Amino acid sequence: MKSILIVLLFLLFNCGKKQTEKKTLNQSAYISKNDMPIKETKQKIDILKILLDEEIGTEKPEKVDYENYSVSFDNDGDSYSVSFRKIASEDLNKDGIEDYIIERNSEGMLGGNVNTNYEILYMIMGKDDHIQDKHRILAYAPFSYNILNNITYKNGVLKATATQNYRTYSKPEEELESADLSFIYKEGNVYEETYLSNCELAKWKNKKVLKNASESFRTIDMHNYTEVLNEKFNAKDFECTVELSGCENLDLIVEGNFITSDLSQQNIDSKRKQFLNFLVQNTSLTEDFKIVQSHYLNNTVSEELITKGKLSFNIFTNKEKGKINFRLVLNKDNNQNQAENWEITTRKK
Repeated sequence: MKSILIVLLFLLFNCGKKQTEKKTLNQSAYISKNDMPIKETKQKIDILKILLDEEIGTEKPEKVDYENYSVSFDNDGDSYSVSFRKIASEDLNKDGIEDYIIERNSEGMLGGNVNTNYEILYMIMGKDDHIQDKHRILAYAPFSYNILNNITYKNGVLKATATQNYRTYSKPEEELESADLSFIYKEGNVYEETYLSNCELAKWKNKKVLKNASESFRTIDMHNYTEVLNEKFNAKDFECTVELSGCENLDLIVEGNFITSDLSQQNIDSKRKQFLNFLVQNTSLTEDFKIVQSHYLNNTVSEELITKGKLSFNIFTNKEKGKINFRLVLNKDNNQNQAENWEITTRKK
């Protein structure tokens, strides 16, 4: 009897132990399953919706179609519609974030007003779905220089055929000239490939004007597809902005803004001298600006176009409450065969 009791106790103990072990194992499995990190999959952004919402802004559109990414505006009876289409999506600048090439088409009444245009947008994206840079190529407007057709994109190259706009060049249709173009994204900008191979300005090793620019941005000229450099310098009571473009000829616009309450002619003359001296001492175009400075120091200042050798320039002065503004427009003519937009577009020698 005693032996039977011992056996029963032994079996009861082992059974309870197995149930406890089973319960513990099940609990461990349950905890592990729920503690496993969940891999987040980031959804692709809807860039067309972002652009559509940006287009709408604070306006009250007549109709919005998010399915076809288009919007219509009444515009006080001068109605027009805007639509977006994706041409390509890929990581253009190799930063691990997808970028986009977009077609934006705006159609106004009768197809010939200011709201009628067609352009290609290169959208370079940053973190958190932020549009970091936007580059524009104008494909059509009623009085654009060129009209782009046959637009295709493959293997990183956007190809198009440019034809002179008959409204701008006033030629018979059979005399309008055409040229094949190809665009690539490279080193932070969109380039038309013949600019890189045939333009002197593309060969600048250090493409900077201001020595100590606080801001700079490069993009593509929407008409002749050269590179456009924008720079800004800020100091106390003074700001300078620069826009440089061109193929073989250098086109430059420099503005200087002085914050001052003294709008007397004496102070305007003093600030002009200060502005020109700044350009001589703080830019990469010292020799060119020395010629400009010398002329205005030794001659009566006017807005007349001045020609000195290859340089042509004029300076404009504007004053308003609390500010004096100078605008210097300068052209360096290295190739007389690139005096007009089509000649620049085709890189005429």
